[in-house]
Amino acid sequence: MGGESVPKPLAVGDNDEQARFRSYVVHGPRRSSCAIWIGAIADDGYGRFWVSRGGQPRVVRPHRYALAIALGGSIDESVNALHMCDNPICVRVTLDEAQQQPLHVVDGNQSQNLRDMAAKGRGGGRRQPGLWYGPDRAARAARSRRLRAAVRTGWDDAAVQAALLESGTPTLF
Repeated sequence: MGGESVPKPLAVGDNDEQARFRSYVVHGPRRSSCAIWIGAIADDGYGRFWVSRGGQPRVVRPHRYALAIALGGSIDESVNALHMCDNPICVRVTLDEAQQQPLHVVDGNQSQNLRDMAAKGRGGGRRQPGLWYGPDRAARAARSRRLRAAVRTGWDDAAVQAALLESGTPTLF
């Protein structure tokens, strides 16, 4: 199953839920490194995190959940979590864009997301070789799964490089 096309309001859960979320994250060793989601990955290459709201299970995107935590516990439907690092399983939030380069997950809106996609050739059938978002959905999912496997037991630069280079993808770190 792919992800939701329109974001829904999201409030983070209790401390146990947040601890469970954090247990699925491996942080890279450098400030510029991504924080990689090692939980479930959907067929579009993005992560999946199950929460319970009102007694009903709900799947949320881990990068959106991470953004909600960073922004004080909730975000509404107008807030998109934008991957400036172009890594669909990165959950490292960049709140102070002036202090951290490269950027990772930032808050924005759908218009900003579409402009970023267009600037990077990720939409409308235009694909730039080597991006996470091309050449197709299956390739993006395969890259995400290789990267998850590379860091599942801890960060290893050589394993990360091998996972990314296996498909000719330029490194993100």
